[in-house]
Amino acid sequence: MKTTFQLLLCALFVSPVISLSYAGNSSGPESGLSLQEGTKQNSKCGTVEFNKRVLERYPQYKAEIESIEKFTKGYEKTDNLIITIPLVVHVIYNLPEQNISDAQIQSQIDVLNRDFARLNADTVNTPAPFKPLGANVQIQFCLAQRTPNNEFTNGITRTMTNIVSYTVDDTSMYYASLGGVDIWDRNRYFNCYVVNFTGTILGFAQLPGGPPNTDGMVIGHKYFGTIGTVVPPNDKGRTATHEVGHWFNLQHIWGDEPGCAQDDEVDDTPLQAGENGGCPAFPLLDACTTVAPGVMFTNYMDYVDDNCMNIFTIGQSTRMNAALSGPRASLITSNGCTSVGINNISSEVPESFLLQQNYPNPFNPNTNIVFSIPKSSFVTLKIFDIAGKEIATIVNQNLPSGTFKADWNASGFSSGLYLYTIETDGFRQTRKMMLTK
Repeated sequence: MKTTFQLLLCALFVSPVISLSYAGNSSGPESGLSLQEGTKQNSKCGTVEFNKRVLERYPQYKAEIESIEKFTKGYEKTDNLIITIPLVVHVIYNLPEQNISDAQIQSQIDVLNRDFARLNADTVNTPAPFKPLGANVQIQFCLAQRTPNNEFTNGITRTMTNIVSYTVDDTSMYYASLGGVDIWDRNRYFNCYVVNFTGTILGFAQLPGGPPNTDGMVIGHKYFGTIGTVVPPNDKGRTATHEVGHWFNLQHIWGDEPGCAQDDEVDDTPLQAGENGGCPAFPLLDACTTVAPGVMFTNYMDYVDDNCMNIFTIGQSTRMNAALSGPRASLITSNGCTSVGINNISSEVPESFLLQQNYPNPFNPNTNIVFSIPKSSFVTLKIFDIAGKEIATIVNQNLPSGTFKADWNASGFSSGLYLYTIETDGFRQTRKMMLTK
């Protein structure tokens, strides 16, 4: 039987060309850990010799792998809070048609938010035996509203490069000195690079624990979003959904080994012998799962066509939330989704002053906001759109101490991310919520 650490190495070192560097000078280019996607291949564990070379040269990476997996296996999600991750999209193009539109980028954000909330319309296509396992991951995404220097941004950077196309083992997109864009602080932002790829590669991502200068995901512009330059069968935005899963520490559902000795470290995904393509008929059986309901080929972490993917499981959700509570925990307190016009000073608010999560969230069209105040005070509760524009005032009056509930009916507003703030006695707290229609 393989040890957990050996299984992790197999999951990590499956690409035919992988290099890893924790260079002492963090300002210089580093090669990132990359996973090849989008090709039918018999992915195998990297050779023992290769793994030994990497671990002997960078022993701190071994420690990171072991620490993250130990934390993940002991993690239990205990709350129902939704976390919104600030995402910055770096568009790197050589030809004008590769400089994709804002609308194409927004279409991808919309797909991620639906898929991670299990609000995607094609949940009806999840085979009936697997539907009870479908999860709302309770992770959402916004285009960043402020730069690392706290200046306004729409969450999109655009860079013209003389590099015609990229390959899976290329990390030059991560460096301005090499024609790309330096990564924004990975502790505050999820960095997504949209490029032109050579061959059949669709995208790749770096798992938690790797070097900071390449800690993001890279997607081909033909596979990003649902409009514009996308091409079938990868035109539903699921390449990014898949790669975000990797970035949050998910493995491929078959465990990156063409056999049954290794799985994806998730209990509620069936054992699977290898990757699937196209859109198979249900039930699909293989050497590892020989009886119905068979393998979960509709999982986002398989290789099927976009219109055949439709589910993250509860176990996968727990694993991703473990990453967000462990190696990616700094993103929880990032203010990247908050407009520069709104100050979030919740760290200064007394414990007795509480703004609780609204419920339900996501919601349509009503949500209930619960808050507590320690003493009689003048209280304001306001709603803002993601750009920081005030759109509604729910409370604006003197209130005695106690716990209060305020309803907001958003029937007249479009779906998307909103902010609500409560302020009293000079203190302000801000929370996020998602309206879906």
